[in-house]
Amino acid sequence: MAAPSQSSLKGFSALVGATSLAIFLQAVTAGEFVSQDHRDGWIAAHDIVSNIVTVLALATMVFAIVRLRTASRPLFVGTIVLFVLVVIQSLLGHQITDNKQDWLIGVHVPLALIIFGIAVWLPIAAVSLRRAGTTTT
Repeated sequence: MAAPSQSSLKGFSALVGATSLAIFLQAVTAGEFVSQDHRDGWIAAHDIVSNIVTVLALATMVFAIVRLRTASRPLFVGTIVLFVLVVIQSLLGHQITDNKQDWLIGVHVPLALIIFGIAVWLPIAAVSLRRAGTTTT
C-alpha cells in the first residue's frame, strides 16, 4: 500500500478538522437546549449545524475515497463510518423533534458520543500519519 502524499493528508486534515469542529458545535447547540424553556431557537440551530456536519462529513468521505483509498485504509474506512453514523444521527434527531419520538434520545446521545470520538480520532490519525515521515510528496 502506497503512503499517502503530504498534499492528500493536508487536504484531508483540513476537511476532517472542519467536520470535527462542526460536530463540536453540534454538542454546544445541544447543550444549550437541554431542559430549558424557549429552546426552539437552539433546536433550529442544532438542525442547521446537523446539515453542515452532514455535508462536511460527505465531502471528507468523498475526498478520502478519491485520495486515500489505496493509501490509508484506517482513514478511508473511518470517514465512511463517520458519514454513515452522521446520517443515522440526523435521521434519529428528526424522529425526536419532528415525530416526538423522545425514546430515541437514549440512542441519539450515545451515538453522538461515538461520532464525537471518531471526530477526535480522525484528525489525530491524519496528523500522526503526516508526522510519521512515511509520506511522499
